This record gives sequence, structure tokens and C-alpha cells, in this order.
Amino acid sequence: MGGNVSTAGDVYSFGILLLEMFTGKRPTEDMFKDGFYLHEFVKMALPDQILEIADMRLLEEQKEEQEQDQEIEEEIAFSHIRSPEVKRGSVFRCLVSLFGIGVACSVESPRERMLMKDVVNKMHVMRDMFLGAGIYREGRNETLR
Repeated sequence: MGGNVSTAGDVYSFGILLLEMFTGKRPTEDMFKDGFYLHEFVKMALPDQILEIADMRLLEEQKEEQEQDQEIEEEIAFSHIRSPEVKRGSVFRCLVSLFGIGVACSVESPRERMLMKDVVNKMHVMRDMFLGAGIYREGRNETLR
């Protein structure tokens, strides 16, 4: 990659940024050489092995949040708070979607990259899925902790 400034180049950079953020890996790491790039690393893992490549810090934080959510559920019987199993499923689906967006944005050919309007639409769907799963605490602008 390189050369001229373009919207397609921005889309590529956004895709790589997503992949970096959610794998915890940089495209410059030693494991990415000889034609093997972060894009291929994630693409090969989609969808079934996503949890193996996701940054463990994300999964550990999610586990802590689930444990805290369970304590909250035991203390307060709100019907709008769903079980940790639902949240775990939602987190997995969102990770698959995020990695999918990252891969679609970082394909080599600029013409084949996802359009940013489609990225925004997909991310709105993921946000709504989090809201519906009770992962996002309404009115507090923060995830459950």
C-alpha cells in the first residue's frame, strides 16, 4: 500500500486499525512477513477461530463483566438484564462482525473494499445488538462494569 491520498486508502487504514485493535497485533510484527499479513491472519480465522485471535485482554474484560453482571442479576431482579450466555453470544457475533469489517476494508484492491456508509450501517447494527443484549447501560454511556 502507499502512494496517493484517497478515500479508498482511508478505508484500508480504518480496516487495519480495527484488526490491530481487536487482535492486539501490529502489521509490522515479525509473524507478518513473506506475503502473510494481518489481513490474511484474520481472514483465515473468520468466523470459527475468532476467539483464538482476539486480544485476550478483551476476552478477560468480558469475563470480568459477565461475573459482575451475574452478581448484579442476583442482587436485582430486572427483567431487562439478560443472562451472561446471551451477552457472550452477542460479543462473539460482534467480534465476528468487527473482524469481517476490518477484512472487508483492508482487501488489496481498492474497488473491492467496503464502502464507509456500509461500515457505519453495520456498526450501528452491532451497537443496537449490544443495547438489546443489556451490555450497554442505558443513560450512563458506559458498558456494564
